[in-house]
Amino acid sequence: MSRTKRALVIAVVACLLAPAGGLAQIAEFDLEVVESPALGGESFGDVGRYEFLRGIVSGEIDPADRRHAHIVNLDNAPRNAAGRVEYRATVEVYRPIDMTRWNRALYHTVSNRGRGGAAEPALLERGFVFVRVGWQGDLTPTESNIVAYLPVASNPDGSPIVGPALEEFIFNDAESVSRGRLTYPAATLEPRGGMLSVRATQNAERTRPADLRWRYAGDREIEIDRPAGFDGGAIYEFIYEAKEPIVLGIGFAAMRDAISFLRYESADRNGNPNPLAAHGLPTSAISLGVSQSGRMLRDFLYQGFNEDVAGRIVFDGMHPNIAGSRKTFTNYQFGQPGRWQKQHEDHVYPGDQFPFTYATLTDPLSGRTDGLQERCSTTNTCPKIVHSDGEAELWQARASLVVTDPTGGHIELPDNVRVYLLSGTQHGGGPGVHTRPPSRGMCRNPSNPLALADTRTALSVALYEWAAKGVEPPASRFPTVAEGGLVAAGDLGFPAVPGVHYSGSYNPLHLADHRSLPPMYGDAYTVLVGRIDADGNMVDGVRHPNLVAPVGTYTGWNLRRAGFGEGGQCGGTGSFIPFAATEADREAAGDPRPSFEARYPNHAAYVQAVSEAADALVGERLLLPGDAKAVVELASGSGSTTQN
Repeated sequence: MSRTKRALVIAVVACLLAPAGGLAQIAEFDLEVVESPALGGESFGDVGRYEFLRGIVSGEIDPADRRHAHIVNLDNAPRNAAGRVEYRATVEVYRPIDMTRWNRALYHTVSNRGRGGAAEPALLERGFVFVRVGWQGDLTPTESNIVAYLPVASNPDGSPIVGPALEEFIFNDAESVSRGRLTYPAATLEPRGGMLSVRATQNAERTRPADLRWRYAGDREIEIDRPAGFDGGAIYEFIYEAKEPIVLGIGFAAMRDAISFLRYESADRNGNPNPLAAHGLPTSAISLGVSQSGRMLRDFLYQGFNEDVAGRIVFDGMHPNIAGSRKTFTNYQFGQPGRWQKQHEDHVYPGDQFPFTYATLTDPLSGRTDGLQERCSTTNTCPKIVHSDGEAELWQARASLVVTDPTGGHIELPDNVRVYLLSGTQHGGGPGVHTRPPSRGMCRNPSNPLALADTRTALSVALYEWAAKGVEPPASRFPTVAEGGLVAAGDLGFPAVPGVHYSGSYNPLHLADHRSLPPMYGDAYTVLVGRIDADGNMVDGVRHPNLVAPVGTYTGWNLRRAGFGEGGQCGGTGSFIPFAATEADREAAGDPRPSFEARYPNHAAYVQAVSEAADALVGERLLLPGDAKAVVELASGSGSTTQN
């Protein structure tokens, strides 16, 4: 049988087996135009102006569908008369007012902690329709955020499900009394219903000193009398009997179903038209997830939700950004999707365990064989994937495990995957200019201003051209073991810059057994970081023009300062350590790194170096021309990245 005939047979069978009453399982998809024109009335290139639509969509899923068999507590969710489990979700759409100028591509951004908004001007100019769908079911709805309204599971007799839950609090202040919000209501407000401990660091012993006291301030909050001898970075761990777990895994289905409706259906069951259908349905769909949303996108793929209930692909392309090797703590009883495992925080939560990468591997620690594309491979629904991380993700998110096996050995990635490491950047990147005075907050070093979003935008455009037009993206640019680009943190050889302490601290990972609270730990996985030059700057990956022509050292790591868990990694913050202005200043300080004066004869030479680096990235399709122009203008003007 030819490939064309085989595809036709599969399509016919999928239609015959699809559930009646709407393939995408959407009962109502009725959005209203909230603002037209939107975005301040600005016009974007040949596309013109956009308008903003918003609404609550309703859907339902079939618990008997094999695609839903792994949704935790779905069997304990309430059902309607048809035996389906209902949900609702916020949906926001930005579309060109003149839809004849639409590029027929749907650009979905996974909402991060309920936030909405449009995309970068460079993407608006390309004529996408932009969509966000609520998926996180533990958020409190507001008039402006994007959430999922998901059912609460209960026992067969209608009584609440009760079970252990864990909350971790780090207050990062010097208060003596603090309050901690509980994700789920406490099953009892008696003191016997919870246990609180404190420790200074992740590896320290959990203690309950006599002056550590707590009390319920309601069924969703506790009040803590903080003990003497612990600073603002202390870790408070509260284990309690919680009730009423949300069926959070339905959030994946809500996102799947809403996008599938927009891609494939002309109207909902009530006759409300698809807001994109008047000028033809989308011919392609891609999704970007940043940080928490990138972890969600990897989890969405891993759990098989890129196949809709008719067997069709949902996203042709996915771009997980700054997610590292992690997934999410979502599809669990008493899940907490907002948790973010870093070196000092949130180690006790699942969501960071094997598999880590898109290739199928065998994990020697757990004995499991798995990969993020196992499910989509069996249904022929794997998307084109652009995965991008910043340097901070090597230190905080174990990003090396995306390109190595669990023991640190080199691996080859599948043909549908490209990976990029945006070198020198902190989590999410910085503003691209240096602040005055430099911001430190609770960190020891000034924060890192190196921009990341410029390259992320260029990679999203490359993903669209790959997924929709078959144009190959730039080759992967991620440090590898095979080429010596990944090394142990203890072997990095960071320069001995006066006043800067390099400890080699990174976010380790151990095999964890989450059947107990807190979990039991096994052996360690191998986590590596990127090699550096004599200045302390990364030499591999995608190097921003301000890293190619540096005015200091840009790192993906920073350390907590005294009073805030001193010595631990400072969240996702990186460091900026400026070069001395002159050779005389450098020699006086004992700085081994050449001064600004020694690198650039004058400011014009510095700007020229930035311009040449920007042009090179444009030629490699790793920077858009408009963003390259802005980078050079910043280097040229008062917002320059020259010396303070």
